[in-house]
Amino acid sequence: MQNLKWLAVSAAALMTCAPLGVAQAQQSSSAEEGGQKTSPEATDAVQEVVVTASKTGGQALQTVPMAIQAFSGEELKARNIATVGDLVSTIPGAFEGFRQSVGSRFYNLRGSVTQNGDSPLGYYLDDVPFIVTNFGIAPPVRFIDMDRVEVLRGPQGTLYGQGSSGGVFIFHTRDPNLSDIEYAAESEGSRTVGAEGFNYGVSGAVSVPIVKDRLAIRISGGTSRDAGWADAYYGPYDGTPDQKGVNKAKNDDLRLVALLRPSDNVEIRAQYWHFQPRQDFTGFTASVKPPYFENTAGQQGFSNGDFKLWSLAAKVDFDGFSLTSATSNLEGDFGIKIPLSPSGSFSSRFLPKMFAQELRVNSTTSGPLHWVAGASYQDGEGPQINALVLPTANINASNNTLTKNYAFFGEVSYDLMGGKLVPLVGLRTYHDDRSFADGTAKVPTKASVNTWRLNLAYLPNDNLTMFVSAATGFRPGIVQSRVQVESLTLAGVPVSVALDPEESKNYEFGLKWRSDDRAWTVGVNLYQLQYTNLQTSVTGGINGVNGFANFGDATTKGVDLELHWRTPIRGLALGFVGNFNDSKYDSVNPVVAAAQPLLRPGARLINTLDQNYRIDINYSRDLANDLEGFGNLALSHSGDRLQTNGFPTRPYDQLSATIGVRRGAWEFAFVGNNLADERGPTFVGTNGPLSGSGPTPRTLGFRLRVASR
Repeated sequence: MQNLKWLAVSAAALMTCAPLGVAQAQQSSSAEEGGQKTSPEATDAVQEVVVTASKTGGQALQTVPMAIQAFSGEELKARNIATVGDLVSTIPGAFEGFRQSVGSRFYNLRGSVTQNGDSPLGYYLDDVPFIVTNFGIAPPVRFIDMDRVEVLRGPQGTLYGQGSSGGVFIFHTRDPNLSDIEYAAESEGSRTVGAEGFNYGVSGAVSVPIVKDRLAIRISGGTSRDAGWADAYYGPYDGTPDQKGVNKAKNDDLRLVALLRPSDNVEIRAQYWHFQPRQDFTGFTASVKPPYFENTAGQQGFSNGDFKLWSLAAKVDFDGFSLTSATSNLEGDFGIKIPLSPSGSFSSRFLPKMFAQELRVNSTTSGPLHWVAGASYQDGEGPQINALVLPTANINASNNTLTKNYAFFGEVSYDLMGGKLVPLVGLRTYHDDRSFADGTAKVPTKASVNTWRLNLAYLPNDNLTMFVSAATGFRPGIVQSRVQVESLTLAGVPVSVALDPEESKNYEFGLKWRSDDRAWTVGVNLYQLQYTNLQTSVTGGINGVNGFANFGDATTKGVDLELHWRTPIRGLALGFVGNFNDSKYDSVNPVVAAAQPLLRPGARLINTLDQNYRIDINYSRDLANDLEGFGNLALSHSGDRLQTNGFPTRPYDQLSATIGVRRGAWEFAFVGNNLADERGPTFVGTNGPLSGSGPTPRTLGFRLRVASR
């Protein structure tokens, strides 16, 4: 119980002053009623936000007893949030851990850290998972035709299973309209500082009913081209580039959806999604200021991706319960090539596949008992084709990670005192047959993990929600080659082909409050998050061959804050989200600590932020002749962090702005990103304090939109 002292004292203090707070939920979301899009910054009445993260049907965000945010598609566009990377700046405790390319990016939340293995964050596209086995990248999705995004912070092991030890991102796309034709189109153009040309993009969506109220289809997609802004040197940097603007990028996506409602209680949704992020060279430069690649010997680097996702979701409503089936199949082809002087290269290509099936049933009665139960099955693999080509050597290290796993899960809650006090219990049992395979043999492993969740919510009225919870999550163990195992064994590090799962346990107190007129809202979350069997890269005993090991435990204590004020000035709203935390190692394997001096008891957890926050100013007003003006100014701050290679990343800020006008179906806006031209780096490479990845330089442009009403 000593571990809970800090959390209990803080929770008691907050409960004492709860009526003075301000509420979380609606700070960032707008609702859509009857096809009309309504922004809370533009109206005096804030609509209720409905989310489905609990898998028991729609639920008002204000009453969901967990750390959750929701962002509507309209709000994402108004704030110029177009990618997962943009969204991360609005999430307390979230940041980009590593950027290999435009299609291969890793994100961290509440101390969850990865660059290898399955992701510590769960990603869902509508009702199906996006999982790249043994390589935890985020889906390279752009927010074209997005209905809303739900973000759950903290372990979500019962409902979302493996890869959710830090949280879950759920991307909900727009459904076809069964009764009316809908359309939307958007074009944009911009210029980036130092780029060798203009950036441009076009996108659109159209929904057509085939059989009124029964069958409809929706097609959406877009294409964009970004000019390169980093130079290349065939040899070392000498100030005179051999090529300019070499890191140009392309991004194309297409989504096809068919919605069938053969009867009022049956709904079937089929979807195909194809996205292609491509980039010359990588997101990792020899220097971020000025940005350049060196020692390319005139060779062309690339970091390309090609992902296809098929899904079929069906829901049947019965008296008292609903049955849902979600089936998906993901296929990917992505990789990088890094030129090495004078005539070599390193390339790594991934060809992941993942079939996933989930079947669940949930209660729909208005009584006090609420429950959800289900089962899931996954069959996937993550082939890698790795090649190091040098004048004196040609090394092929191709391998594959295979997994077949299944799980059973459920949650049940009961309304006491007329729904003012709600206890909840959840459990999930997970079993995985996972193996490493190369050209010579296959090494099988097995793992079983049970995760649970206990939650007690107090909802005395519509404007106040408080809860205390304890929840667990986990990340499957990294699978590595026998060469890596041999290298670490020579270094004295005890390790095997498959590591033990990395597990997390979270104790949390949460509060959401809003004023009667909903002008003020606040969310406060206090948490203590404990990680067990942390996984990390360790220097091996064979030159140039490193591996991975379970090395110890750690604890993160933190607070999330979300504030929003719809001011008395009509159309003006202010918002703040932030996270402040203290993360330290509790115990470390002494052999690993000897190889990695930064990993020691009491030391700060590697690759975690001590703080991040974002401030938003939103304004809108009627101008004349049905013309409305609007604008957003945002400042996001990321604190410093220490990396495994010993390099610290300094704190950095980014400033963005959107200002525009709309009339009827038309909208025009000027957009500016990274107005202060912050370069970072946000991740430091081994070539010096300016090497690595950083923000895109200052970019100024415009956006033109038209949409049916």
